Amino acid sequence: MASYINKQVIELNKVTEENRNRATRNVKTETHLSGPEDSGRRLYRMVAVSFGMLCVLQVTLNISLRLVYNRGMGDKTNVTAEKDQLQTSYNTLTKEKDQLQTSYNTSYNTLAKEKGQLQTSYNTLAKEKGQLQTSYNTLVEEKIQLQTSYNTLAKEKGQLQTSYNTLAKEKGQLQTSYNTLVEEKIQLQTSYNTLVKEKDQLQTSYNTLTEERDQQKRENNDLMAKFSNLKQTCPKGWQKFESSWYFISTETKTWRESSQDCQERGADLVIINSDKEQEFLFGLNKRAWIGLTDSVNEGIWKWVDGTPLTISHWYPQQPDNGGDNPANGEEDCVELNTETWLPVKAWNDQSCLDNRHWICEKVV
Repeated sequence: MASYINKQVIELNKVTEENRNRATRNVKTETHLSGPEDSGRRLYRMVAVSFGMLCVLQVTLNISLRLVYNRGMGDKTNVTAEKDQLQTSYNTLTKEKDQLQTSYNTSYNTLAKEKGQLQTSYNTLAKEKGQLQTSYNTLVEEKIQLQTSYNTLAKEKGQLQTSYNTLAKEKGQLQTSYNTLVEEKIQLQTSYNTLVKEKDQLQTSYNTLTEERDQQKRENNDLMAKFSNLKQTCPKGWQKFESSWYFISTETKTWRESSQDCQERGADLVIINSDKEQEFLFGLNKRAWIGLTDSVNEGIWKWVDGTPLTISHWYPQQPDNGGDNPANGEEDCVELNTETWLPVKAWNDQSCLDNRHWICEKVV
């Protein structure tokens, strides 16, 4: 009987130890894995289970003691020993119960504190979740707007691509037309160059014929003039040389007055066109005005008919415009000096205001 009771006590101790270990593991696991509210409920559940187990143990011990008492009155010594063992077990269980109570209280306070921290963390996370939800909703709206913009751009891109393809096609057609025009231009340029060349040849032939015609006219006019001169007689006071009549004044005047006198006679101051004419005039032995001046543009000598000077008979160092001497004034008119100079070098520029004889020429 005593051995049976000891065996039952040992089994109860094992069951109690296993239940205590399981409860401790459940508390730790639930503390780490559960939320603040679940942790509290499970803690209360664990305490209730622990008390229940203690009550079961208490009932079991009472029954065991009652059985021992009813069956073992004969052997008081053994019963007393077993009773002491049971009392010892009871005391041990009571001590363990107190330890469990202390652990419970400590764990409860710790869990309550952790629950408060977890609740705070939970509230913070809930607030952050709300903010993230708001940000998410904003991003979703922006995504929708971007999608709409993207669709619009895609549509516009399609339209632009269509326009581009149309323009590319038209460009190809224009390029073909351009190439055709370039070829036609090259052909026309070739034809034009050929015509220009032919035109230049014709122009050259025309110019040659025109020059020959003009030469023929000049020769005819010279022949007619010579023929007319043979039949004409010089007026009184005039002298004839080749195809011109020359008048030599007997008085002196300024260059402008001399030119005016010649014009009144139907002539003008003499224009010297050849060395023979220069020698003829030099032989008249008169220091006289001729029809050459640079009064319009200094240094640009022209005859009275506006033709430029081509053949000249200047005396050395002439014209000098008075040697830049203010006393001589501007020397813009030309005289034929027959007093000391040679025939081919007898021209001298002189002030137009000086008085000289003059020679008029009338081409007949």
